Formats: sequence, C-alpha cells, structure tokens
Amino acid sequence: MREYRGETFAEAYNLALQDVYENPEFKTAPRGMKIREVTNAALVINDPTECLYENDRRSSQFKYIAAELVWYFSGRKDTGFIEPFAKFWKQIENEDGTVNSAYGNLIFREKNEFDKTQWNWAYNSLVQDKDTRQAIMHFNKPHHQYEGNKDFVCTLTGIFHIRENQLHFSIDMRSNDLILGTPTDIAFFCMLQQQMLVLLKPHYPKLELGTYTHYVHSLHIYERHFDLIKEMLKHPFTSMSFPDIRESLVDKDGLPMLNLSILESKIELNQYSEFHDPLYEWLSEAIFKNI
Repeated sequence: MREYRGETFAEAYNLALQDVYENPEFKTAPRGMKIREVTNAALVINDPTECLYENDRRSSQFKYIAAELVWYFSGRKDTGFIEPFAKFWKQIENEDGTVNSAYGNLIFREKNEFDKTQWNWAYNSLVQDKDTRQAIMHFNKPHHQYEGNKDFVCTLTGIFHIRENQLHFSIDMRSNDLILGTPTDIAFFCMLQQQMLVLLKPHYPKLELGTYTHYVHSLHIYERHFDLIKEMLKHPFTSMSFPDIRESLVDKDGLPMLNLSILESKIELNQYSEFHDPLYEWLSEAIFKNI
C-alpha cells in the first residue's frame, strides 16, 4: 500500500498527484479510457480542518464544493438541485431524476429494516461505547448492484474511532479520480468528521479531532488530465480550511438545521442571503459570489 501523509490535505494531495502521475503502479483502460493507477492507496490528513487547497493552475472548486455540501447535508438525491453546479450529475441520473451517489441521502435519510440511518447508527454507537469498533456507515449498498446502473457508488464505507480522546475517521473507496473526485469527496468527508465531533462534545468534553484517512482501491488519473497535472505540479499547493462549525449543519439524527434549510431554499431561488454564522456565510458567498 502506498501512503500519502500530510499535515494538511494540500500536502497529501500534492504527494498523491505527483506519485500517481510519475510512478503509476498500472496503466490500464477501463471502459476504453486510459488511466494511470495506484491500487490500495491511502491519503492521511493529520489536520482534517485543512481540507481545501489553492493552486495557481487548479484549486479546490469552492463553488461546487459549497453547493455539494448543502445538497449532501440536506439529504437530497435529486439532480435538479446540484446539476446547475456540475452537469455530469445529469448524465448518471436514474429515470426518476435521482442519483445513487447522493452521499447525504444514503447516510442521513435511508433507513434499514430496524428504522436506523447510517448516521444515527454511527452516532449512537460512539455515545454508547467510547471505544466502539462498530461506528460504521455503508454507502455502496446491495440495492446498487443491478445491470445498467450508471451511478455505481464509489464510496464503500466510513468508520469512526475514538482513541486517546481523538475522533478519527476513515473512508474506504472502491475508486477515486484524483482530479474530479478526490478533492470534493475529501472536503465533504472531513466536514462530516468535524460535524460528528461537534455532536459528540456534550458527551466527551475533552474530545478532539483526530486524523482523516482516505483509502482508495483504485486511485487514478485520466489521460485527458495529464497535461493539467503537469502544470499543477509546477506550482505550490497552499492549504485552506472551512470556517469552524459553530452552528451545526445536521443534528444527531441527520436532520438539517434551520440555517441549512434556509440556505437550501435560497439556492433554489437563486437569492444570496447573509448569515451571521461564519461557515454558513462562507457557503453562501462561495455559491453566489464565487470566492
């Protein structure tokens, strides 16, 4: 296994891009598209609050990431909300206008036969047993395994651990595109980890943020991005972060908080709205003012 560890996502991402581009383990062509690939890789971020980056050639896609965060944390799965920010969602939608890879819907809304969501299961597991090894969330599920599925969910599972008063989070992915997938996925998962920390603080006041680990079974770059990556690697990767969570995005049951619902409705109306909370204001400005 190859490990790309950094204090920040910017550091780990720079290492991963360079290694996969210059020293691929394999050169394959799934679905006829040439890629350079490393299998069973891990990006490890020591400080998950530092989960965004700037680069003179291509930075984190702040507008899209902000819209995706609202879409995910709202628990939606319709393309109508997110498609204006990224056309590819329309290409993989189901006949009913939904997509399978709506991560928030998978963990905040879908319930199993025991009336449990993935988020609520993980939260309750951590509250009931600080040392639990059962705080797991499933993303790719058996009902995604059907012929003709255009959106076979890339994320397999996520698991939280509390060790030595630190909340660690690990995601296991079957596949990840280093340009279009990794930066947006990690931004969401690191925010998910920070949100869980906020919800657990009343139970464990001394709890702090631990590492974020991003396991990928096929970490790859497409041929169409080779020139872009060469240019990116000529420039430094500068770390950036979201504002701290002061007002939660969701509660312990995964239900959206009032400010999130307000921001969601403002996006649908295409109306900028100011928020007193720094995180909500950042999200609103990223979407409407392209910060």
